[in-house]
Amino acid sequence: MYNLPEYEPNEEVWNSIASKLSEGALQNALERLPSYEPTDAIWSQINDKLSPKTIKFPAWKWVSVAASIAIIMGTFYWLSTDKQQIRYSEERIDKDLLLNPVDDSQQQYEMIVAYCKQQTYVCQNPEFVSLKTELEELNSASKQLKEVVGQYNTEPELMAQLTSIEQQKSEIIRKMAAQI
Repeated sequence: MYNLPEYEPNEEVWNSIASKLSEGALQNALERLPSYEPTDAIWSQINDKLSPKTIKFPAWKWVSVAASIAIIMGTFYWLSTDKQQIRYSEERIDKDLLLNPVDDSQQQYEMIVAYCKQQTYVCQNPEFVSLKTELEELNSASKQLKEVVGQYNTEPELMAQLTSIEQQKSEIIRKMAAQI
């Protein structure tokens, strides 16, 4: 349909159509059509149908509607009262669960470093240097994790990671102490 060519007729074609419509044959046909005028009774019936009617609603229906509304509102009131209670709880911080501000593993590490300053031949062992590097990385990770956890230790997953790091640090310090 979209591929079909379009044609626009000349102005003369439109003028010819308009003149034929205004010719006498059409005008004669229009003049011969009968015209009717409705009687007053018909007009009054039309007006009666157009005017709004008042709907008669019996009293018993009004009473039933009012009773339904009263039951619904009563049920809503009954469900909404005496059921609301404000509850609260207090939580106390267990001092044992707070992070210890003094890191025991750090003190032990410092003792090992002090020993290494006195007897350097043990501390230059490649295995000992590897353990020292690993311990420093764990110390850094522990410090970052403690900053993320904060003071109140509210994330169990982070606390589990911190515990794992502390256990790894203790194991490395034990291995370092065994080499000394």
